[in-house]
Amino acid sequence: MIRALRGRLRRPVTALPAAALALALTCAGALAAQPAAAADDPSGLPDASVARSAKPAPTASDKELRDRVIEAAKDQATPETTPKKTPFIIGGSETTISSAPWMVQLSYYDDTTGAGYFCGGTLVAPNKVLTAAHCVAGLDWVKNGAVVAGTAGLLDDTSGTVAGVWRQWNHPHYNSTTIQNDVAVLTLDRPLEQQWTRLVAAGDSASYAAGKTATVYGWGLTSGAEGADLSATLRKVDLPVQSDATCNSAMQTVLGEDDFIEGSMFCAGTPATGTDEGTKSPCNGDSGGPVIVGGKVVGIVSWGVSGCTAKGAYPVFTKVSSYTWAAQPRIDDTDLSFDGKADILARTPSGGLFEQDSKGTSLAQRAFQGTGWQGISWGLQADLDRDFYQDLIVRDKGDGKLYRSYLNHSSGEFEWMQISSVWGGYKSYAIPGDMTGDARPDLVAVDSDGSVYLYPGKGNGQFYGRVKVVDKAWKNVRIFGHGDLSGDGRADLLVRNSSGVLYLYRGTQQEHTPWSTRIQARTYWNFTSYVSNGDVTGDGIADVITRDSGGTLWLYPGTNKASSSLFGSRKSLGTGFNQYNLLF
Repeated sequence: MIRALRGRLRRPVTALPAAALALALTCAGALAAQPAAAADDPSGLPDASVARSAKPAPTASDKELRDRVIEAAKDQATPETTPKKTPFIIGGSETTISSAPWMVQLSYYDDTTGAGYFCGGTLVAPNKVLTAAHCVAGLDWVKNGAVVAGTAGLLDDTSGTVAGVWRQWNHPHYNSTTIQNDVAVLTLDRPLEQQWTRLVAAGDSASYAAGKTATVYGWGLTSGAEGADLSATLRKVDLPVQSDATCNSAMQTVLGEDDFIEGSMFCAGTPATGTDEGTKSPCNGDSGGPVIVGGKVVGIVSWGVSGCTAKGAYPVFTKVSSYTWAAQPRIDDTDLSFDGKADILARTPSGGLFEQDSKGTSLAQRAFQGTGWQGISWGLQADLDRDFYQDLIVRDKGDGKLYRSYLNHSSGEFEWMQISSVWGGYKSYAIPGDMTGDARPDLVAVDSDGSVYLYPGKGNGQFYGRVKVVDKAWKNVRIFGHGDLSGDGRADLLVRNSSGVLYLYRGTQQEHTPWSTRIQARTYWNFTSYVSNGDVTGDGIADVITRDSGGTLWLYPGTNKASSSLFGSRKSLGTGFNQYNLLF
């Protein structure tokens, strides 16, 4: 038995010379064009840019971001020969970025300390990267980080896109000693054009069945020998998933300690041989990269043994299905002020529009956004194309059609486009999030006869043909909700009947049966307005705002409990809100 040498987890750093890596940084890319807006704005709607002037500025210039990558390249990633826990492809083969377009490089350089780190990551939305908490925790990625996407080579000077980090989140209970809860999400300062992929669903056990083939990607060390460098080209390796019992026994034997934690970790591969020959494993530099099964991210490269080849060892990964509930809300979040807390819009009868940004459990002073909004009968907020910019979905009183205000990345302006795929005559609408399991926001609508229709989202502001999911059983209900209310990582729906009883319908992500058995959440919910834009408090849990008949606005903070305790104690957000005839 080999005794482990315990210590703080080492972050892998790039070993490529700065001069060579500089070639990788002359990369450029353009944002994909969005669907074209109508030639003229609808007659009942104001200019789409009136209320949409706020855009996040890049955190740094492209040159500054690329300089960070160059500086991060100056440190070396030299493995040790004595087995101990370490982040870490040995074996496997080179691959193209077209086979893994969602694969990104994460470089960190602090010019104050001279510390440089390299990790992998997965693009899981146009502006969201899933990675390991040990790559993020304790570091200021907004100030010192850079992300490179769209290239398989660390030495590729012909393609790729660079981005900064706008916001960072790592699991609040990440443990740097046990490496438990090793999951993080970076929000980029711009959406990227590269194809993204989605997380495995919470509760998915089939993806982790022993013998299932998992594919790991990265630019990590290709040898366990001292002085080895990172791979200059993206590599992948196929590994068979192992049972928890096998992982636990093997790693305890190699390390001499019980470091494998069932439920939050899994391992894959075959036992390392003790040398490079015959070993297939991620290694230093692969940390934070994805483990893919069935086109979904099931794991994050987390830890293994120093040198990556200790006889009998397996690489260990974060079990993403155990953390979908925590990560997915961070991936789905979007708001008007770009701080991760959902904001509110309010319209006066004369058509004046005001924005009030969330401060967590209170609202900032209202900001006037413009006039001309009296022509809409209702409005919703949702990021239909998941580009980091909140869309406004409204119904025009004049023609009864639905329209979407969105940022056209080709023109750089906010524009209107008709949502031609959805009828504008339903009695109630909601955009809860992903109802079908494809990671794109879907729309739910209730007809006057109580029938309910699901419109699967295309991810570009339009929707596929409707699917009837309830037959004449929801007459006179109000539907709302945005995000995960029950704590399982799936978007849910709230339904209030004519008697004021509120029901929670937990999402299943199955198109024809999108909800499980309803749960009665509250009674006497007789409010004049319901606003559900997602996470208002910033804790990653969806919330709801209501207005009572006296004009007081109430925040009902979500608890992630699928029961009558769905919300915590309500908090007043202020009075005088009866001056508005529309809140959304």
